[in-house]
Amino acid sequence: MRLPQIRMEQQFIKLGLDIQKPVQEIQQPKAELNIRQEPAIIEIHSPQGELSIDSSEAQANLDLRSPARRIRDNAEYGQQKWLEAIAQISLEGDRLAAIENKGNPIADLAFEDSGIYEGKEIIAAGSIVGDGIEIRYDAKKPVINVTVRGYHMDPEIKKPVLNYTPGKVRGEIEKWNSLTIDFVGLYMDQKR
Repeated sequence: MRLPQIRMEQQFIKLGLDIQKPVQEIQQPKAELNIRQEPAIIEIHSPQGELSIDSSEAQANLDLRSPARRIRDNAEYGQQKWLEAIAQISLEGDRLAAIENKGNPIADLAFEDSGIYEGKEIIAAGSIVGDGIEIRYDAKKPVINVTVRGYHMDPEIKKPVLNYTPGKVRGEIEKWNSLTIDFVGLYMDQKR
């Protein structure tokens, strides 16, 4: 025999959450250095060089000598000719002293002094032999002063840009709770 039964089926409520995540955006703008280079200052001082030109020898070669120079030159010329004459006389004396040797030294000396056999080239006293100009230049070193002025830096730091969108949580019911009651075995079968 079957007894009546009560069957109960229960379903619990089912909650769902709709979650929107928060969004955070961070942007960092670049800093600006703002560097300014100051140009250096260069000062150059160039002293004048010294140029000296001595043309006294060239003037002397053109016979444009000063009286003091002319006197000195004539004295040197006279001394040179005097020493040459002493040497000539000494040589002639030595040749005459050797008269016992064969030959005729007196006639030879007379012929040599006549100047007939010599072809001499006579240079005029005023001709230029070489340029006779002395040029001297003393260069001075330049003075260089450099002033370094450096640089100036004005940095501009920029703050970060923050954008924040907060998240949301919304609750919703996906399934409601329920209770189902069913009766089984209300009717009895009687068989005998």
